[in-house]
Amino acid sequence: MEKLRARFSFWLAQTVTKLAGRTGWVFLVKLMRRLTGTQVTVEQMLAIRNAIRSHKQTSLLVFGVGNDSLFWMNANSSGRTVFIEDDDFWLRKIQKRIPGIEAYLVAYNTKIEQWKELLALPEKLSIEFPNDISKRKWDVVFVDAPTGWGEGTTGRMKSIFAGRKLVQKGDVFVHDCEREVEIAYCDAILKPENFVKEIKASDSGYLRHYRFEA
Repeated sequence: MEKLRARFSFWLAQTVTKLAGRTGWVFLVKLMRRLTGTQVTVEQMLAIRNAIRSHKQTSLLVFGVGNDSLFWMNANSSGRTVFIEDDDFWLRKIQKRIPGIEAYLVAYNTKIEQWKELLALPEKLSIEFPNDISKRKWDVVFVDAPTGWGEGTTGRMKSIFAGRKLVQKGDVFVHDCEREVEIAYCDAILKPENFVKEIKASDSGYLRHYRFEA
């Protein structure tokens, strides 16, 4: 009976997540968050989804795989969605849960304590991507990884830098922008003149939206 309940719960979460991504209906996104434990808020998710839908056959690059990955794949059902992850165990877990997900393992080789030093050395912020990733110009980039919540973590210095480098004309979203490092790198690399809005949340990190016209 327990196995049957677990299978039903998994099926229900997957089904609701797919429908939430495809439709953008608020009540489905709320239900999806409750079923999957997704931290990004409804308003934040829909802001990103709207940007995805504003492009044709969108190229979407997401830093970090997780419980919301299936949502982004279905929100961008007519385009290409790629995920970048640095945790091999977590990546394999999500690949098993979502067959067909296009995701790549990368190494950041940074610690958050280096953020001030690296901000002054942009040549050290590059990431080794597969050629198909680095040569493409992406329409929407969502930075929600790697881990950057405290001392000893990897920090999002390189992923924010990559977001700007990989988008020529499009949108970059950065999560957890209530934190010092995210704020500093957004201001220095994404630039205040490209800032669209910030969506704050009491139960999740702040989301910043930047738009680039060329």
